[in-house]
Amino acid sequence: MLLTFTEQQLASLLPAYLRLDSSLYIKAIGPSVVEHMPDIRVGMRCTDVFDFIHTDIEQFFDNTDGVKPIRLVSHCGRTHLFGAAVFDKTGCILAVRHVLSEESMNNGTLHMNDFGYADPVVLSTMLISLQRAMLEESQATAIELAHERERSASLLERTDRVAGYMGHDFNNLLSIIRLNADRLLRKFGHDEKISNLAQIIRETAARGSNITQSLMKLSHQQTDTLLPIVIDDLIRENDTFLNSVVGSGISFDIDLQAATCESVISYNGLLNCIINLLINAREAMPHGGRISLSTSVAHGLATSKSDSGDTEPSAYIAICVADSGSGMSEALLSRAFEPLFSSKPKGTGLGLASVRDFAKEMGGDVWLESQVGEGTTVYLHLPLANPSAEAQTAHKFGQSADAPAIGTRHILLVEDEPYALETLAEMLEAEGYAVTPCASGEQAMQALEQQAYHVLLTDIVMPGQTGTEIARKANLDQPSIKTILMSGYVPDSASLEPGWMFIRKPMDSDELLRLVASAV
Repeated sequence: MLLTFTEQQLASLLPAYLRLDSSLYIKAIGPSVVEHMPDIRVGMRCTDVFDFIHTDIEQFFDNTDGVKPIRLVSHCGRTHLFGAAVFDKTGCILAVRHVLSEESMNNGTLHMNDFGYADPVVLSTMLISLQRAMLEESQATAIELAHERERSASLLERTDRVAGYMGHDFNNLLSIIRLNADRLLRKFGHDEKISNLAQIIRETAARGSNITQSLMKLSHQQTDTLLPIVIDDLIRENDTFLNSVVGSGISFDIDLQAATCESVISYNGLLNCIINLLINAREAMPHGGRISLSTSVAHGLATSKSDSGDTEPSAYIAICVADSGSGMSEALLSRAFEPLFSSKPKGTGLGLASVRDFAKEMGGDVWLESQVGEGTTVYLHLPLANPSAEAQTAHKFGQSADAPAIGTRHILLVEDEPYALETLAEMLEAEGYAVTPCASGEQAMQALEQQAYHVLLTDIVMPGQTGTEIARKANLDQPSIKTILMSGYVPDSASLEPGWMFIRKPMDSDELLRLVASAV
């Protein structure tokens, strides 16, 4: 599709693009390249101006498979471009962007118009308004579907599938934004200004993730890979972000008493639940107040007192979020967990519904206690992990005694989004892994024939061969390989094989590294 765009369209999408013929002569130049390299001209040979990094020029047009990653550096060394080469019969388009460096950030040589409107740098500034528009549209669609549910179950199923693929595309964008924000923090974290800007981008992407994941929950999508998680550690790792969610006008207390006790849950799922509960508590106190977040371990019935049944007493971890806000009437309490119902003028009715679905899916429960004028308390109970399973899960954040040495742990990375592929490869290599990046299933198949790998990390929804097809081929050829699938659209459980792991986009860098470490 990129090859059919006009020069004007390409200049808007990719201000730093280059169009080359089959002999590598320049046929068109993006306006940003012209601005930063005024001596470059149409008709010049690209190799007279740029060095191709890690690319064999003699075989540039051989075995292209349509797309290949590319990195260019000007002969003067001042202009660095990276991205992908998109090929056709007449030549190719270098769909590239400028590489942000500490020097370019400090002296202001790069500006916003040097990046296309679809670039993560620009998308991050548009994210809040985009989320609002998508949420309003999604809410209207969901309300309409709720009225039609009883009359047309097949319509709902088809709509869920379409929403899933839309969510995949949106989560792909969020994943690129979030991973590159983490990348900025790793490279320029010592610069307070850049660090603060990157943190704002990261936290905004996290809010976008909350919206899409809430919608996925209501579409009955499968959750992330479940792992034994120390809940107190999860809260400590995110306490800075949780404080930012509550805001400066509210007193926020955290009391963690669950110690090292674990629950087998989704890391991102629980974090999203806590964020939703804190947002609800904050919005119940527009003039300030007090919120407390506490954890403890108890033994007994982990369900609401109002529930009845043959539930057996058992050990569980209790998470409690209490506020000093306006409280709720009995009428509101009875509908609090109802999807799409909200007592707030601009509320979506998705937050508490997704918390309830998460708790039930994890084998726990959630309920509210509230009185008008006396605040609200939310109790989220999750089952305690079986102590006998400790020996089986002790390796999840470290290596076993016979694990391969650092630098020899080989990862096959498959991702069709060039920006995401580059960022993930850089992040994993920084952790000491040997990474083979592939932009398509075809490239991954060739790599599997040439070398053995410890881990396959692949996107699911891709043109041509899907991630699950690649995984089945890899497991057949290399039975010892561990598989981690990633996607913004969560696959049906029937498409996953036993032993495969899954992480939802947009991905948190720390959570992804934790999952990879548990696999090698």
